[in-house]
Amino acid sequence: MSNISPRQKQILYYLSLEQIKQSEPVASNQIKEKYNLKFSPATIRNELLRLCQLDYLEQPHTSAGRILSDFGWEMLIANFLENVFEEKSFIPPGDFNLLVKALSEKTNAFSFAFDFMNDELYYFGFSKLLNEKIINNLQELSIISRDIDNLKEKLKKVKDVVVEEEINVFIGKKNPLFKTSQLSLIATRSGFNNIILGIIVSKVTDYEKHFKIFKNLINHI
Repeated sequence: MSNISPRQKQILYYLSLEQIKQSEPVASNQIKEKYNLKFSPATIRNELLRLCQLDYLEQPHTSAGRILSDFGWEMLIANFLENVFEEKSFIPPGDFNLLVKALSEKTNAFSFAFDFMNDELYYFGFSKLLNEKIINNLQELSIISRDIDNLKEKLKKVKDVVVEEEINVFIGKKNPLFKTSQLSLIATRSGFNNIILGIIVSKVTDYEKHFKIFKNLINHI
């Protein structure tokens, strides 16, 4: 994010918080009022325009507010990965069935674990995935259901893409497991246990919270 100013980073971060809360485009006056920023609404609008020009933001409609682009989320996430602390209150269970259930409940997401050595897939939380606002028609549901049916084969193909003992994030169209552009994959891999652990979430999500949990996972698996 070296090509944007500290003020632009601040605005981008606050906009992401509001987008996560309301799941819709965010207007400049919302950021100004909510976070009591010292600069004027006109300055915020100019900065939002500049962030759009740099492809960090998108404006879905002419009169609407802005949302983060996939690139904007990626750049924001790059900062989170370096600074987040682990969620020490989450103690991962040793049993895979219990682990994916606990991970799903903690993140409110569809979670999975794939044991390559024994060719076993464990997952939990499909109902949580159905509750995501991006699934709003039968066609989208059908696509996601087929992707889950083929999840084991897809995980075998991405094994070498997921870096060991790191938080790996694949936003929207870069998500290798699901064809919809509205979902993100957060995953880690343990070389010692030869497993991949991950969650599937809406790309508009609280990444910072999820990273805290994954830092804990990396330290325990």
